[in-house]
Formats: sequence, C-alpha cells, structure tokens
Amino acid sequence: MSSSRIPLNVLDLASRPAGGSNADAVQGTVRLAQAAEALGYQRFWVAEHHGMPGIASSAPAVLIAGVAAATERIRVGSGGVMLPNHAPLVVAEQFGTLRALYGDRIDLGIGRAPGTDGATAMALRRSEEGLGVEDFPQQLLDLFGFFYGGMSDANPMHSITAVPGLGDPPQIWLLGSSGYSAQVAAALGIPFAFAHHFAGDNTEAALRLYRERFEPSDLLAEPHTMIAVNVVSDDDPEVVRAQSLPGQLSFLRMRRGLKPEPVSVEEALAYEFTPLEEEFIAARNARQAIGTPQEVERRLDALLASTEVDELMISSGAATVEGRIRSLEVVADLFGAGEGEVAPERAHDGV
Repeated sequence: MSSSRIPLNVLDLASRPAGGSNADAVQGTVRLAQAAEALGYQRFWVAEHHGMPGIASSAPAVLIAGVAAATERIRVGSGGVMLPNHAPLVVAEQFGTLRALYGDRIDLGIGRAPGTDGATAMALRRSEEGLGVEDFPQQLLDLFGFFYGGMSDANPMHSITAVPGLGDPPQIWLLGSSGYSAQVAAALGIPFAFAHHFAGDNTEAALRLYRERFEPSDLLAEPHTMIAVNVVSDDDPEVVRAQSLPGQLSFLRMRRGLKPEPVSVEEALAYEFTPLEEEFIAARNARQAIGTPQEVERRLDALLASTEVDELMISSGAATVEGRIRSLEVVADLFGAGEGEVAPERAHDGV
C-alpha cells in the first residue's frame, strides 16, 4: 500500500455501455456511487455533457438527487454544472432544493465550458450571449448572491430571493482546465478542482497560479485543491487493455468530429490502431493511471508529489461498471480511502 493518505473522490459521466440503454447508464452510476461509499470514498460527482450518445449525464442536479437517495454518507455533487448553460437563479434553486433534501452532503462544482458542441450550446442558452468567457465572473457573483445575499443595489436581480437557496449553500468548487479558471477561483477564494484527466499538460502551472493568486474569503481561509485523474486498473494487464481501449477509440473518433455510439470491448480489441493513433493515445495516457496496481501506485504517487493537491478524484475510463468499480477498489486499497479530512477549512465558522 502507498504511504500517501489523501481524501479520495469519484467523478462519473454515466457512460452508456455498448448495446445498453440510458437506464443502464444511470443505474450504473448509482451502482458505482454505492460501491464508492462502501469503499470509503468521500465525494461522488457527476458531469454535465449534452448531445453525446455515450454519456447520459446531461442533467446533473437530477442525477445527483438519484445518487443521494441511493446512498447514505458520501457527499454528492456536480463535476460540474456548466454555469453559462443555466440561469444562476435556477442553479441556486436546484442546489438549494438538494440541500433541503439531503443536508450537508451536497457539493456544487461549477465550470464554464459548454460540455457540448456550439449548436447544442446555442440550443441550451437560446442566445449567442454568454458563449464567450467575459460574462462568467458575473454569473458566478450572481450565483453567490443568490446563495449568500449581499447583491449590490446596482444589480437588477438584487431584490430576487432564491427559495430554496438563500442562506443554505452547498460546498462550492470551481472546476477548470486552464490558468483562467485558476485565477477566477483564486480571486473568489474558493476551492479549485483541475481536470487533469483531459488537460494533463497544464496541471502544475494552473495549480501554482491558483495558489499564488489566492485571496482568502469568508468561504475559504487557504487554497484548497483537487485533481481528477483517469484510472483503469486490474491485476491482469490484458483486462486493463480491454477495459481502457473502448474509451480511447471513442476519444479518437470524437477528435475527428464524430459523436459515436459507445464502443464495445470486442470492437476496440479488433480495431487496428495506426501508429499515429497509438502515439496519440500513449501521449494522452502518459500522466494518467492506467495499468496494474503497481503501475497505478507509481503514477499516482508521482502526481501527488508534483501537484501537492489536497484531494484526489478518480475518473475511471473503464468500459464497464465492473471495470470502474475494480479501479476504485485498487485506488482505495493503495491510498486508504476515508482516512483524510474532506472539508476545506472555512475562513469563518457558520458560513
């Protein structure tokens, strides 16, 4: 077992299995959450993606409610809600409702990417306004105002009350894959989660920028960080290969502008990858944790040493629910799930 001890968390996309239904996808997410809770993981987050045949996680607040109802202790949240897709008031009301239902188990991870293509983003937002990044900081401030109050009188929404929502906020994180998000999180004084699982080249630089620019707030006294890492693991290297290849092939097809149906293990094993595709996959996986438990331990130890994060989030790209559960088992065995402090230190009690 690794000597590292760190709070362990899970990010799931409600991946639809090849030949399966959307019901299979969301039921698989619930199964994974229950397994994570039993293993001692501390957070279980669901993503927001739209218009992707292989991903059923398009309504995170709804899926969070289902996961929280099927579990007892694990914190449940979004990884994340893509705020430009939603009115801040709606997000405050949804997560205020989740807090009313499930108490202090709810996290709100917020992102600014659309989680889809441009046409679908337009359908979600019904306007070209907000497709850039310029409005994102104000959207965040509006959301904070709905949760905490104190909106400026100059804000046309200052007289609106989020019910539920006001005075009962979830734990809020900012998600990102760039220095921009790191700086926004630092300026607001909130925890920062970096998407290392798909932006691994920028991780240390973004975390360093967040820590250097961090401004203490009523929500957080000191910087608090987390990275998400792709983990696919098993004792048998052939099982690792079979579980990881479908996701790799799907990603290659998406890079070509396709939105493919889920790839089966059999299709992925039969596919003849070109040398260029193999090179791309190897580069993409170089800083992830795909392999036997010994290989996963070595890679995660190196990442924890170079990033010095406070929490670790596992986003398993395994092709089946059983493969994702096995990957969580490996990490829990190596890094001792449940042995760390999960809550970022608040600057003031009662906030």
